[in-house]
Amino acid sequence: MKKIIHLDSIEKRFADTVVVPSFSLSIEEGEFLTLLGPSGCGKTTLLRMIAGFEQPTTGEIFLDEKPLSHVPPYQRDMNMVFQQYALFPHMTVEQNILFGLKMKKVNAAEQQKRLEEVLQYVQLTELRKRTPKQLSGGQQQRVAIARAIINNPRVLLLDEPLGALDYQLRKSLQLELKNLQKNLGITFIYVTHDQEEAMAMSDRIAVMNKGRIEQIASPAEIYNSPQTLFVATFIGENNIFRENGTNAAVRPEKIKLYPVDCDKDKHKKLGTIADAVFLGNLRKVFIRLEGQDMTVMAHQYAGDGLDWQVGDQVAIGWAQTDEVILPC
Repeated sequence: MKKIIHLDSIEKRFADTVVVPSFSLSIEEGEFLTLLGPSGCGKTTLLRMIAGFEQPTTGEIFLDEKPLSHVPPYQRDMNMVFQQYALFPHMTVEQNILFGLKMKKVNAAEQQKRLEEVLQYVQLTELRKRTPKQLSGGQQQRVAIARAIINNPRVLLLDEPLGALDYQLRKSLQLELKNLQKNLGITFIYVTHDQEEAMAMSDRIAVMNKGRIEQIASPAEIYNSPQTLFVATFIGENNIFRENGTNAAVRPEKIKLYPVDCDKDKHKKLGTIADAVFLGNLRKVFIRLEGQDMTVMAHQYAGDGLDWQVGDQVAIGWAQTDEVILPC
């Protein structure tokens, strides 16, 4: 695929503090790339540098191989959607969406053509005459996205656009956004601290920690083959076994529980069940290991057989191929 954005040795400092250490990154055209990490890790600063609201201290950002350092935000072929949608409260849905085209003095016929297209994309045709206060949070979010995409930008930048919504609505809009991106073919660069959101929507995820990208890969690779201890513990749940100078990560769904009198070759450790949390189709079982200050989490799915109870002694095991060995 064609590379649309390239960050070349980008670094950002505020006074003497390095917020984003020097790194390089290429983003492909039509890709859904998510910048994922905890609060304060530098992901929003990075997004703002791409948008032009912050300038890199050193390095250069390229769009279609053209440097952007001297290009103001409004002249970059990209738009940004914020967590707070910043809709004009006195304008209707269609007036909010058309605002950018009017400022660019696009002719009326073209404005109307693009408006009808984008209203259909975001399923707002029947709400076009409403004002923001007459809309739900999810509908307002769709207006903000419609306003951003009506200009046909090459790149759409999204800074936690679902962060203010409730859980069920976020889930629904994640699918809508993902499908919208595929249908439009626009490159999305998406910022979130929600790992589940990143896994559900992205083509690639860049996991950030203290300004650095620790790993960039597909969701499946990030989950199954983390390259660092931070990625292994930040993405999903994991058990980290520290032995003989190594860290071995084993996901809870890979941990198997056995009676203590089972074939010894089947298990690696013994312990006592300290807690079990019911979550519908599975239970999270917490096992306190014998002779170690460590609690292991295992997933027990409906229909697995044995119904383990708090206080039961168990053996635990896993396949060698399910271990991911990480640098210390």
